[in-house]
Amino acid sequence: MWQSTENTIKYIDDGISEHNTRLRELNNNFLVKPRPYTNSISRSDARFLQLACLVEKPKKIMEIGTWIGTSAYALSQASDALIYTCDDGPDNFYIIEGQESYTDRIIRHPDTHSSEFLKKIDGGFDFVFVDGWLKDDDAKGIFEKCEDNFTFITHDYYRFEKPKPVFDKGHRAAERMIKYAWENGYECELYPPSLDWIPTFGKINLCCAMIKFSRI
Repeated sequence: MWQSTENTIKYIDDGISEHNTRLRELNNNFLVKPRPYTNSISRSDARFLQLACLVEKPKKIMEIGTWIGTSAYALSQASDALIYTCDDGPDNFYIIEGQESYTDRIIRHPDTHSSEFLKKIDGGFDFVFVDGWLKDDDAKGIFEKCEDNFTFITHDYYRFEKPKPVFDKGHRAAERMIKYAWENGYECELYPPSLDWIPTFGKINLCCAMIKFSRI
């Protein structure tokens, strides 16, 4: 079921209201500050991941697209979950000394394509973050490794192009996931970002879309 941006705004507003103190603490102690040349996720998108963790309270997180680890650190700071992450490229994970309580829960799989990653990991995931290109087989693999009810967030739902933003890889990932859900007995709710947020929305969320899946 496609939903309007108003649902995302309500999710953010309600989440901030409930978890405001903790979000402030996380913001003040954010571990990896994205640097311009890294092409990492934005600070506002990292905040949305943390908000979603505080609301959903995941126990086991899957991440596709590690890069330098900004999103993995954000997820680890805002949850007690084990985080299994893969990247098709070499290990660029930014190690921060003295933060073993977070890094020890981030199980990295560099030089590992998502298709290989999905075959080697065990199941039981209840939260997924994707910052990469998903194929139909990847969507199937994600559902097979997840619980009957799980939260899915994809990055780069839009990208900024003149004269206006356009759909990007995150939109395609959402389409593939929803298509699989509809064909295999799942209900879903989409919480998309707004075109109006790009490139100026600077508090929580810029271009992350969230989908909540539940088996019928």
